[in-house]
Amino acid sequence: MNMKKLFVLLLSLLMIVSLSACGGGSDNGGGDVAEGKVFKYAIGDSPNYLDPAIASDSIGSYVINQFYYPLYYFSPTGILPAAAVDTKVSDDGLVYTITINDNTWSDGKPVTAEDFVYGPKHALSLGDAEVSYLAWITDYIVNAKDYVYANTDDMTDLGIKALDEKTVEYTLVKPCSFFTSLLWGGIYYPLRPDFAPSGDYTWANTPGYPTSGPFTPTAIDPAAEITSVKNPNWFDADKVKVDGLDCLVITDMESQLMAYQTEEIDFATSLSAGTVSKLYDDSELFASGNVNYYMELNMRPETATNEALLDVNVRKAILYGLDRQAIVDAIDAGTIYYPLYGFVPHGIVDPVDGDFRTTGGDLCSYDPDAAKEYLAAAGYSVDNPLELEYYYNQNTTHDTVAAVLKDQLAAIGINLTLKTGDVRTFFDDRDNQAHFEAARGAMSADYNDALTYLDMATYTYQTKASWGDVAYDELMLEIASMSGQERIAKLHEAEKYLVEDQAMVIPLFGYGSACLRHTYVTGDFDNGQGNSIFWYVDVNK
Repeated sequence: MNMKKLFVLLLSLLMIVSLSACGGGSDNGGGDVAEGKVFKYAIGDSPNYLDPAIASDSIGSYVINQFYYPLYYFSPTGILPAAAVDTKVSDDGLVYTITINDNTWSDGKPVTAEDFVYGPKHALSLGDAEVSYLAWITDYIVNAKDYVYANTDDMTDLGIKALDEKTVEYTLVKPCSFFTSLLWGGIYYPLRPDFAPSGDYTWANTPGYPTSGPFTPTAIDPAAEITSVKNPNWFDADKVKVDGLDCLVITDMESQLMAYQTEEIDFATSLSAGTVSKLYDDSELFASGNVNYYMELNMRPETATNEALLDVNVRKAILYGLDRQAIVDAIDAGTIYYPLYGFVPHGIVDPVDGDFRTTGGDLCSYDPDAAKEYLAAAGYSVDNPLELEYYYNQNTTHDTVAAVLKDQLAAIGINLTLKTGDVRTFFDDRDNQAHFEAARGAMSADYNDALTYLDMATYTYQTKASWGDVAYDELMLEIASMSGQERIAKLHEAEKYLVEDQAMVIPLFGYGSACLRHTYVTGDFDNGQGNSIFWYVDVNK
């Protein structure tokens, strides 16, 4: 251990009392950890519910990834088959026929094709107000949208059917070249009505229900700790190396680092990149996921709370008034963060040319003189500044970014007022209520295609649409019927319109979440969404 690590460890030991308040001592979690070899990891927030239709965000996925075995999974090299042992696609691209593997629920019942039919039906029963990714079903599966908005229990005509015990058929409303990339999502996980009732998502927070993956929960306290044991009935159980998992909820980054340094946990997922990049090398430190960090602008006439943002000149002033390299330098996190000059970050595939960001080039730059000219065209200047509020949830990185944004925008004639809120309130205000002028945004890849980012600005993607416009929505509808390089070219056109032409969003930097893994841990892998899969994890201290 080097001296920097030793110094931080000594400081950590002084804080040891505070750790017990952060995780590992809940009434519901104690005593239920598996006997034998246990892998311990920490997440940085509480998953509200563990129903896979709802818990498909990066935090919830750290838990449910371990409980279910999907048709496909997001591997470090892209989407790969899991339970799907054979996939056939009709010539018109509208029918996917998938044969599933032999697997068994943890209660001993076989996993059947009907379970893969019921899973998305259950998601539909919860409605789009509860299920963030419901569009993955309603935008692609025949009659799915009609079911949700007609508010009926009759799903006999839904385009998902079990042809027999081992075969599932999906009928699409339009060809989708990346449809298998959607099948890894929690909304497509297998479920059964005997433990996951239609219209109910609370069932998954009380352990005792069966799971189809390598682990099954034994104790759940979403605010503190979630424990699970090996599922001996899983088809690949003989390759599972640990007897159980212990997931601690440690929201404070310093406390999570301390837990890692004292080996209370084997794997840390929520850390200050600026801190750990100075303490650890690549043998323990890695970046998880392909994430873009951006400023979101409330610029639709229906929702805008600051009418100045309706003016493209104001938006372009912000776009060109920010020095992205200076923001990254202020975060001071080594190579984990990098300046981003388009909306799609690095790491997203361009099937012909490699990396989508590389082939797309830079769609913005730091040009304060141009920024002042754009602002002047809108009637503002350093002497007559624009007042703008920037809303974000606090942590070390977000605070640093906000401070730099405030200083840089003041230099061109925009007075940025900083507003903060707790994480749940912030997301509700931003995404569900559109109660903001400008706000922090970040997105990890849900699947390895540029559309995972570019459809965010469409009207149908947003619970309450506050950015994007009609022309962009029409462009994205056009893309939906395309394939091959023609489609990729049109995606680049859409990104150019979104950023360079209309400045509807302000990209800032790209990154992966800073994680630490002890060298005695093997077998885990990053799934590209910004979380990991622990099916075959091993701990050899």
